[in-house]
Amino acid sequence: MKRLAVSLLLVLSLVSVSFAQSLIGGRGAGMGGTGVAASKGLDAAYYNPACLMRSEVSVAQVETGLGAAYTDVTDLSNAISKANDPGQFVLDNYSKNLSFNGTVNGLIGANVRKVGLSVIPMLLASVNKPAFSVGANVNATGFYAGVLTLGHTFSVPFLPAALDVGANIKSINGIMGSASITANPADPTQGSGSQTTATGAGLGFDVGVLTSFDIPFVTNFAAGLVLRDVSTSYTMKPTTNTLTLDQTTGSIVKGPDTAQPDQTVTVDSTTAIGVAATIPVIGLEAAMDLEMTKNDGTNTHIGVSYGLLMNTIILRAGIASGQNLGLTTFGAEVDARFAKIALVTASDSKNSGLTHAYADITIGL
Repeated sequence: MKRLAVSLLLVLSLVSVSFAQSLIGGRGAGMGGTGVAASKGLDAAYYNPACLMRSEVSVAQVETGLGAAYTDVTDLSNAISKANDPGQFVLDNYSKNLSFNGTVNGLIGANVRKVGLSVIPMLLASVNKPAFSVGANVNATGFYAGVLTLGHTFSVPFLPAALDVGANIKSINGIMGSASITANPADPTQGSGSQTTATGAGLGFDVGVLTSFDIPFVTNFAAGLVLRDVSTSYTMKPTTNTLTLDQTTGSIVKGPDTAQPDQTVTVDSTTAIGVAATIPVIGLEAAMDLEMTKNDGTNTHIGVSYGLLMNTIILRAGIASGQNLGLTTFGAEVDARFAKIALVTASDSKNSGLTHAYADITIGL
């Protein structure tokens, strides 16, 4: 039980780290995770809520995106779907040799006259299991944040600049499952161990500011600051039980549920600053963010975006680097005026076995 409690705390801490390093939105993901000053759509709910005030949508916008970092996307999705029953996942994959980890994230939401309502999911899984054995260590977690984004734009007297302020109110909900099962040395079709499942909820807040101004025929410049996860915490309510598995009969015998002490996780706040500039003559946009975290130091995000054929095709590239972060991203977007489709891929220098991909569709008026 102690081992599972440690696993629970580890998984919950990884959720916070993964949220801080995710690539969200086709624009931000393609530009190396920049968005503090460069975001112009619903991905502002992740990067900087003040950026939603710069939205180019006059009436409404709907956006949906999905990304993943994985060694095997099928096994990753199967593990996540069994987060509330990891013992069954082990039986279902008895013949497989599984050693993988990965994440799935995304953005689904709507922006109506610069009021945003979105859902940002974050799913994680880590599995180690030899083939033809029920012995395994499984961790799977699913969290999502329902985000309300509000803001206001203030004019700056006597200056060609505007000041945008914004805030996110986040409702966080999650589920996790963790299992440690030891196979019978004489018969690997049988095994015993224990598992922990938990559900929980919490609240969080982000606040940000953005200023932007034009230098005619030279550049449009923006600078932003965001404090993410201010006073953000969630409480998980774990339950443990013993497991006895028999693959030949497909049976799982579970012991009685035992409620464990609640685990309250306070998410470390993150401070990020960013700048972005567009050179009108050549249509090149460049952005840079510095993301300062408590445990991982400073992450640097740098990205560029270049439009072709009157900006109907947009090419993007970027890098994201830090103590536990090493991504090189490439993206492309097709802009059909009322609809945009973006695709992003990335290579990971910190984990060469991971494949990163992101797809995003935006419809707006």
